[in-house]
Amino acid sequence: MMAVSLPPFDLWPVAFVGLVPLGVSVCGEGVARHRAIAGGLWFGGLFYGTVLHWVPFTLSGILPFGFVLGCLAIAVLACTCGLQLLAVRELVAGRTVLSLLAFPAVWVTTETLIAHAGTLAMPWTPLGLALAGTPTLAGLAEWGGVRGLSLWIALVNGGLVASMLSPHGRWRWVGAVGVLGLTLGPVVLGVTRDRGLRTTSLPPILLTQIHLTREVLRDPDLRDRRVGETLERVLEPWQAAGGRTDRAPLSLGNDDPVVALLPEAPFRQEWNQALRDRMTTHARDLGIPVLVGAYVKDRPPTDSDRSLNAIMLVEPGGEIRLVHAKLRLVPGVENPGFARGAKPGVLQLSGLSMGFAICFESAFGRDAARARRDGAQVLINPTNDGWFAPYLAGVGSAGHAQHRAHLILRATESRMTAVRSSLGGELLAIGPDGRVKVRSDAGHEGAAVVIPSIGPMTSYVRYGDIGGGSAASLLGVLLILRVVGLRNAKDDPSLPGGPGREDER
Repeated sequence: MMAVSLPPFDLWPVAFVGLVPLGVSVCGEGVARHRAIAGGLWFGGLFYGTVLHWVPFTLSGILPFGFVLGCLAIAVLACTCGLQLLAVRELVAGRTVLSLLAFPAVWVTTETLIAHAGTLAMPWTPLGLALAGTPTLAGLAEWGGVRGLSLWIALVNGGLVASMLSPHGRWRWVGAVGVLGLTLGPVVLGVTRDRGLRTTSLPPILLTQIHLTREVLRDPDLRDRRVGETLERVLEPWQAAGGRTDRAPLSLGNDDPVVALLPEAPFRQEWNQALRDRMTTHARDLGIPVLVGAYVKDRPPTDSDRSLNAIMLVEPGGEIRLVHAKLRLVPGVENPGFARGAKPGVLQLSGLSMGFAICFESAFGRDAARARRDGAQVLINPTNDGWFAPYLAGVGSAGHAQHRAHLILRATESRMTAVRSSLGGELLAIGPDGRVKVRSDAGHEGAAVVIPSIGPMTSYVRYGDIGGGSAASLLGVLLILRVVGLRNAKDDPSLPGGPGREDER
């Protein structure tokens, strides 16, 4: 139930009841520890095995023993679910009303810890991702971020569990009414906010999309040749008209773009004079600066064998500079093979302020929020999604769908437009309201002009991860209550475990 609520299935209403069977199985009286752990392991295996089924298949084309490593990663995540359910069981300790608080406290705190695990951080499957396909509800992330959405979902599930397990019939009805209010209150708030959101238009951006198969990506020489041919083809209409044309596919306006965005590192070779000349030619023919991904040696070099996964700005006049190097490297794939970049900055260009997130970095909301605080108006997200596999009949690639969902939440958290140029993936433009303005599915190639916009500053941008912080604070309170309860039980002879009750101890 929980798995099909997330992309690519997007049955989001199921998210609000998807944890209830699990909660009922471990939060009742007399549940043994081994049963709680087993329940968590079964849940984790089925949940992550379904949602992340694409990871082993994807890694098999990138790393030696990639399929095995992908399965191992899923197994580790499943083990965290076992620990989560054990923690919930210990916090509830037969007091079923605490299910309302224990479930969201443990679940969302775990999400937060996984998202802040340094070089091993993997914030890919939060519960809040289920709401990305519903802009009205995804907009609530402007207050608490994606983990605020997760906290809301977990609270509703916890409330249902507490209501179902209550030994008193009347409290079940009271709990049901309370859960209904907890569910509908934020919905009304989201609808009201969505209707009243005001945005301001910004200078246009030219996005590009290149289609390459996994087989081509494995062959460096073939990859570079195909990318060069595709760029010539998709940019030719714009270059022939000096950047102004009515023939470009998906064009949304007649205004001239002020910058062109190419995908993440489309060329496998290191940044060299040949690439400099080629990109300078494109920029000159377009008449606008070009942002292109590239592998660049660290300067000054800290390790001669390590490169930066970077974004280069190429001006029509030939000036070239590095504007961003990837900080969040994919565990096991890019780390430790690549050097880590610095904290992302903001690029001011032709009246447009741009923040950057290369590929996987779009899963980190705090980085996009930092860019917005620093003055960014648009989030630039070049990607290489050609590795994602496999495709499910009638659903598409789960990897592409989940990557799109993260970009939607980055847009609603910061209320700024997020745009994506992709190698082997989707071309996307997502407005501050969380709605997809332009989308060209994986498997296509072309170019599109989008007119971004920006909304008001959000609470999430100002104050950070309120959802995760609230869950951690709630967990701290529950732990204190649990410790106090254990001490009282130890000192009270009338309670199990008290003095003189050696048999029960």
